[in-house]
Amino acid sequence: MASKESGKKTLCGYAWNDVYSALTRSIANGNMRPAQRWGAELLCSQTGVSRMEAVLFAIWAEHIGSALGKWPALWQSNITVFRDEWVKSGGDNAIFRNNANIRNRIAECIGYLVVASKHPRPSLPKSTDVFKEAEAVRARLQGGGASADQVSTQRIWDSREDAPTMRTLGNELEASIRTAQTSRALFWLVWIMTLDGQKLRPNIKERAPSHIQGKARKNLAWFILALLSDLAANGLDAVGCIKQTIDCLQVVWIRLGSKSRREVLGTIIVMLCERVKSSSFEVRNPHECLDTRPIRTAIEDIDSIYEEIAKDKSTQTVQTGQTDADTNTINAPGNDLKKFKKQQKNNSDINASLSADKMNKAYNLLRKMYGMDEED
Repeated sequence: MASKESGKKTLCGYAWNDVYSALTRSIANGNMRPAQRWGAELLCSQTGVSRMEAVLFAIWAEHIGSALGKWPALWQSNITVFRDEWVKSGGDNAIFRNNANIRNRIAECIGYLVVASKHPRPSLPKSTDVFKEAEAVRARLQGGGASADQVSTQRIWDSREDAPTMRTLGNELEASIRTAQTSRALFWLVWIMTLDGQKLRPNIKERAPSHIQGKARKNLAWFILALLSDLAANGLDAVGCIKQTIDCLQVVWIRLGSKSRREVLGTIIVMLCERVKSSSFEVRNPHECLDTRPIRTAIEDIDSIYEEIAKDKSTQTVQTGQTDADTNTINAPGNDLKKFKKQQKNNSDINASLSADKMNKAYNLLRKMYGMDEED
């Protein structure tokens, strides 16, 4: 009996956070092979590709940002391909991970992050720092020291649904961005996001896209995102890079997590401040501005990475007393396809689900991809 993959750990038994950390360090230090190894580990693991969508985007935001401003657009286009291929695979992780096109696309995107110039984002203030200044800031705002009404804030603030507090906070954040006070703008970001965690947080208009459901639709981050989008659309974007970053953020929102969402918003704010200061901003496509030779080499050698994972998995299954039948399928897509077809033929539940509405099937498969029914 083949060993079952668990969504609690990666295919080779590593803790998710350990893999995220190793992947982040490898990219930040420009180490190509380790970065490809840990990216492949995520691809091979149950729910790993959806985690990768968020992790690589967060790594770009933390370590690269405007040094490769077009990468989010490239990543979002690849995410579309990943999700289409996932549905085509019938939700079978073994078939999906053995898709050469998927492997090569992931290797290419990771490769760009590895060879790109590093431009780390300034650290965000801690919530404790915000609390220390809270009384002084409130006194200033209430004593007439608040920023004047700002153009973008006035455009997006809705007097019928947005609390007056959001107008004040939007003005403060926008004024800091327009005067390129990066540290102050990040302070206001953390202030708003800290306020979002309070029981008596301000009401806001629903601005979330349709795939965001429940309480998340009222997250104050959507007000911030609307403000940043308006700033970008009215003179502060760089050849669409900031808009594309915002679009990608919305796509990976579910898996990104609150901490990483805050950090990505921080990167967008930094990019807007850089535009105000006319700082260096790379707006060319990755293949146009980077040395692609190391990336091509990594793609040509990518099969050896997956062979290494197969060996690691084999070692892990021997240690746990499990069989390695699942390991053998990592590099044998034909076997997986035959197994999947046999399941289709013999399992009445699968046959019934295949005859269901295509949209319902796609939705269920994407839920599986995102691990929405599992504890994260």
